[in-house]
Amino acid sequence: MKLGLVSDVHSNQEALRAVLDELDRRGAEKIVCLGDIVGYGPEPDECVALVRERAAWSLLGNHDAMAVGQAMPEYINLHARRAMEWTRRHLSPESAEYLRGLPFVKRGDGAVFVHSSPRSPADWSYVATLEDVVEISEFFSEPVCFLAHTHRPMLALREGDGRFRILDADRFALKEGERLVVNVGSVGQPRDNDPRATAALFDTESRQVSFVRVPYDVGAVQKKMLERGLPEFLAMRLSRGC
Repeated sequence: MKLGLVSDVHSNQEALRAVLDELDRRGAEKIVCLGDIVGYGPEPDECVALVRERAAWSLLGNHDAMAVGQAMPEYINLHARRAMEWTRRHLSPESAEYLRGLPFVKRGDGAVFVHSSPRSPADWSYVATLEDVVEISEFFSEPVCFLAHTHRPMLALREGDGRFRILDADRFALKEGERLVVNVGSVGQPRDNDPRATAALFDTESRQVSFVRVPYDVGAVQKKMLERGLPEFLAMRLSRGC
């Protein structure tokens, strides 16, 4: 089965639709979402509705939790706080109810799925470095761990010698005895200096993981953000992917 993975949509409907179209084109048979459907962008309800329509399931992200009062926003910067306040005002009761019911972790299809870290999902810690990967490796037993949260795609492999290394690749096929940590990147607010929306595709039979990068109408999203009073900084950074 080909599994399409999306995460960190951040209320960016244009990016989400572009990614879903590309995953469909590549033969994805099931879509899953690793969280942060809302936050930052101009269309939270539309993105929640689209995830509910297209995804088999979604996880709870930190921005989703903040939007419905399940996490405290004190640690986020001023721009993100302003966007979260806007999101709370424009999130429908139906969307909020859906977000409140999302889990932290899912297991299946030969993998574990989490928004932040399998070590302590509710703490929203980042897995961004090789040291982070090594630290979390004892907290899951599956061959593959899919996560997100940093907005930067990453492949980290543990080979037969037990050592992890970061792979400089956009795709990889897992062999028997190997383990892989995959950050699927961000659909709606990438931060790896590439403004294209990013997702991932996992073939559960061949165990190949590949990143999917899709251009979308960034200008249309920026226009909506500015018209709706969201911070200019958050709109402009979409052009740079950072």
